[in-house]
Amino acid sequence: MEPATHPSSVETAPRDLSSEEQSYYTVNRAEWAWFSRYYDAVTRPLRQLRGEVVAAVAAPPGSRILDVATGTGEQALAFAPGASEVIGLDMSEAMLAIARRKERPPNVDFVLGDAAQLPFPAGRFDVACISFALHEMPPSIRDQVVREMARVTRHGGTLAIVDYALPPGRIVRSIIPRLIGLYERPYYAAFVRSDLPALLEGAGVAVRSDRRAFWGNARILVGDKVA
Repeated sequence: MEPATHPSSVETAPRDLSSEEQSYYTVNRAEWAWFSRYYDAVTRPLRQLRGEVVAAVAAPPGSRILDVATGTGEQALAFAPGASEVIGLDMSEAMLAIARRKERPPNVDFVLGDAAQLPFPAGRFDVACISFALHEMPPSIRDQVVREMARVTRHGGTLAIVDYALPPGRIVRSIIPRLIGLYERPYYAAFVRSDLPALLEGAGVAVRSDRRAFWGNARILVGDKVA
């Protein structure tokens, strides 16, 4: 059976970018074009976490789900059972090319687009999720992405953020962030110390749960859109 048909890319109006924001888009597109071929192998340890995210979100059967910064589509595919529709969005053509080559059920599709300017109408989805992407973004883009996720989620729907966290324990906390920071630059260090619940609340989302995962090195925040 063929996957459901959706536009593979959607044009959105251009917007003014600061030099920092422009650098983010330029550098990330180039890096992901190169890294896409290795991404699934490198992120293999996260496969169990994908299921934990699905359990934490607890989307009702028949939900319409948006997976922002989907990469090669692993989280989108994890959401597929029981959903009526899952759309994975990413700004990397190379990553999406790999996602589209994977076996997928007919309720899953992948779309090229900018997470800071989502090409969907307000209230389009029951659930919007983003995994391991916000830490790569300048704060201005990070804030805009969360606001956009809230915009396209219906009132009473669910938003989820999955990303790095400061690990527990003084010794581990002094080592792990430094190791991760060697390749997750330049926003990682500030991100793991940022107030993610406040970021969600500022977008009109009430945090429902905030749990640690991946041996304390990641967190899964789930909230309900209330405004």
